Amino acid sequence: MIDIFRYVSCHEKNFGTYSVVLESLLVDACSFFDSVCQTFIREKSQAGYTFKQEGRDFKKKVEGKEGLFNCGDYRVLLEGDFGLSKHELNLNRYDDSLCLNPLQSSPDKMSGYRIVPFRAWGNNDLLPWWETFTHLKHDRLANFREANLGNAIYSLAGALVILALRNESEALASRNPKTPAGCFRQRTAQTRSAMRMASI
Repeated sequence: MIDIFRYVSCHEKNFGTYSVVLESLLVDACSFFDSVCQTFIREKSQAGYTFKQEGRDFKKKVEGKEGLFNCGDYRVLLEGDFGLSKHELNLNRYDDSLCLNPLQSSPDKMSGYRIVPFRAWGNNDLLPWWETFTHLKHDRLANFREANLGNAIYSLAGALVILALRNESEALASRNPKTPAGCFRQRTAQTRSAMRMASI
């Protein structure tokens, strides 16, 4: 993405800019997001976690007997339990804003562009960047203009959020019982802070 910003300025006015390079990036990011979601849901379930709204085919999907989870499943399971529509990131390389060390800065003092990749889920709507991915899978030639800078950025942000959520869950699961709870809470808070302020 940084290479793309050498040619297309990272600004909301340019979010409609499309290219085959952005198409490839978006498809890769969404495919990665899909894989991490599948793995995360299965791992959580196999570790004994019960999602609030599992549905009747849930166990079969976890066991691989009833196909794969889809984005509708992700919305029900992940938004319901983890509130992904509230997770935001800062687009660090936005226009003339650049924070060299985002982990050292307060989120309220950071300049840049706020990305909320799952905002649509909070309104029970479809994710625009995921819809673009679906259109590209079905007919790349007819829909390649949807593979624009904005959708690519949001798809990368979505992949980052779910990856951070999965890694945070792994850290919780592997917590050393001898680690003082206060220390662990502090590290978890730092993980959340890093996710909020991550640079794309």
